[in-house]
Amino acid sequence: MKKYISLFLAVLMLLSLLAGCGGGKTNDGDGTRTLVLRNSAGLSTNDPHATTNTHDYTVFENIYEGLYDLNEATGGYDLRLAEKVEANDDATEYIVTLKQGVKFHNGETMTADDVVFSYAHAQKDAHMGSYCRPLDHVEKVDDYTVKIVMNQPFSPIGHMLHKVKIMSKKGVEELGNDFGKVPNKVGTGPYMWDENNYNPLSSWSAVAFEDYHRGKAKIEKITWNVIADDTSAITALQNGEVDYMVVPISYWEDIKASDKFNCVEKESNEVMLFCINVESKTHGELLRNDNIRLAMMYALDRDGINKLVCDGYGTPTYMYINPNYAAAAPAADSLKNPIPFNLQKAKELLAQEGYPDGIDIGEFNVAAGRNENFGIAVQAQLEAAGIKSTLVVSDYNVAGDRNVAQEYDICIAYDCGNYDFNNFEQQSSSAAIGLTNVLFNGPSGKFNDLSAKFDEWLKEGSSTADEAKRLEIYTKMYNAYYNTHTQAPLINLPSCVAFSKDLNAIAVPTDYRVYDWSWNS
Repeated sequence: MKKYISLFLAVLMLLSLLAGCGGGKTNDGDGTRTLVLRNSAGLSTNDPHATTNTHDYTVFENIYEGLYDLNEATGGYDLRLAEKVEANDDATEYIVTLKQGVKFHNGETMTADDVVFSYAHAQKDAHMGSYCRPLDHVEKVDDYTVKIVMNQPFSPIGHMLHKVKIMSKKGVEELGNDFGKVPNKVGTGPYMWDENNYNPLSSWSAVAFEDYHRGKAKIEKITWNVIADDTSAITALQNGEVDYMVVPISYWEDIKASDKFNCVEKESNEVMLFCINVESKTHGELLRNDNIRLAMMYALDRDGINKLVCDGYGTPTYMYINPNYAAAAPAADSLKNPIPFNLQKAKELLAQEGYPDGIDIGEFNVAAGRNENFGIAVQAQLEAAGIKSTLVVSDYNVAGDRNVAQEYDICIAYDCGNYDFNNFEQQSSSAAIGLTNVLFNGPSGKFNDLSAKFDEWLKEGSSTADEAKRLEIYTKMYNAYYNTHTQAPLINLPSCVAFSKDLNAIAVPTDYRVYDWSWNS
């Protein structure tokens, strides 16, 4: 899908902006004070197990909960719907004592039956199933106790216990095929979907849940408005139509200079990636050439990208995740031979492969907005080396779907790393799905041998509770992954957040946890 803006979506966006006018300064007809947030894309679903979309997750974290909750400050996990989690000696079984008295938004009380149902639901979905790869099954012990049975020894269980959200079995079954498409009451989170405003393409709301098990949230209502264009979003922020927003870097100096906002700047957990599809149906044979991929690595000038796209605020990196936001990650110097920018070397490698006049490597898939800016910069650098491509710009959801479906030759993506390194397993084991797994399960068999090694390393790493041993294994794996020259980490992005001075917010790198926020007056 080529970049375009339809009249229909433009009208919807206008309506959503009008609905959000005044942000937290306005009240609904019943006097409820509304917090207005920007979403750069619409919801793809409201099923928390049916998406890998970060824009969906930032909403879901307010509505659904897992047995664990992610602690963004430490990169670790806190108990949430679980009261206690105990592992056996070899980490193949976990006994989970559930918190009692937890209510779903439909009024039902959470029991072990709901937990068993939710994990079975997650395992069936292609998106969430990869997070559950080491899981065999969950069984009921009694009404408030479950046993989690793994298919191998598996110590870093935290990410799965956070990612799998617990839902009302009764509520999901009552909705049937409509689940994920219409507002539901199956979560336990501090907010519940507002049935009076649910337009997933343009604007939707959530209201504070009266019977939330940790106490009702201080902010009564949240509205998310879709504002795809960064300039329009900045205008909405400046006009008081948005209360809290991650500010695009190109606008950061102007926003910081204003006295209208609280501004928080810090390192984030987001890493921009340049990816090469060795299994491309149109240019796969060319892209499976090791020297051509290596030429692309040499053509990348990270410092130049940082200055051009990030105004120098980002951090050039060769790491796929930010170790400062990971509970367990390889040390920053784990990449033994990072490939520096060397334009002449890139040209020499192309000539060596019989392309002294350059090559065309096909379609460059990017999402509109931030990713597009990175795509333009990378495209220009590749072209300087004689490597041509055609930039294909789509909205965020379309571009993401194309990446997951491997419908690209090269692309820009990003990842977030505030978890144990076992997330790398979710992406890169032979059982994984999505963008990164194109390396290992493609029909060409290019990396079949490495895929088998990865599975061995991942199993060995996850089977030990010894973090030092786990990191030793992961570092070896990390270097092997980097040396395929199929993905290039580019920039560790900064987090630049601005919010109304009337709002007491906690700026975090990824999720908007509104439960911990309040109005100052």
